[in-house]
Amino acid sequence: MGKRCFVSLKILVTSDFHADEQLKQGAVEEVENGDYDLFVNLGDYMDQEYAEDLFDSIEIPALGTVGNRDLHFSGELTEGDTPVYNFLEADIDEEYLMILIGAEYPDDIRDQVGEIMEEYDDSSKVLIGSHYPPKKLGDRVHSGDRVGFEEFREIILKYKPALWASGHIHEDFGRDSLFDTEFVNAASEESGKGFSVVLNDEGGIDSVEEVSLVE
Repeated sequence: MGKRCFVSLKILVTSDFHADEQLKQGAVEEVENGDYDLFVNLGDYMDQEYAEDLFDSIEIPALGTVGNRDLHFSGELTEGDTPVYNFLEADIDEEYLMILIGAEYPDDIRDQVGEIMEEYDDSSKVLIGSHYPPKKLGDRVHSGDRVGFEEFREIILKYKPALWASGHIHEDFGRDSLFDTEFVNAASEESGKGFSVVLNDEGGIDSVEEVSLVE
């Protein structure tokens, strides 16, 4: 993505639309009305044509991950114009770096992310988005069990990125934190919501707010 400089950076974070037309239209309208700089969706589009249309309809820079319900998509999705990835490192402006981790991520993900963060040298300006949640953050299912991924939690504990965002666990939509890392589970299908995240150009998060995509 091209680099741009902002006093602050405002991101709409969403996930798990499950081919819902109301959520797609709601995201488009929120982007149009909310003065956002970046749109992020963390997977489970369900239908390849739906995913392509979603990103085609967003008029600002946009990035997405592949969800576990999207693994049947053709390679054209991540090789063409639709910005959906299983793994990505991207500058999102002159200050902030985003790392995206899809549902089919490398076995050495801790080492890969660790190398990136150590090279970047300022964890307060690193954002991570993953389809699956970290352990004990946004990962509680209806039974009460925690089903998040331990390697993601270890990345947070060691490197303390400014933000970790995920989806996948619909029933645990919400906001949390771990040390210096803000966390959001932005699964939208059941909640009808996403998150507005405003970053400070000095590093870290200025604000995190729920936003309604479907009334």
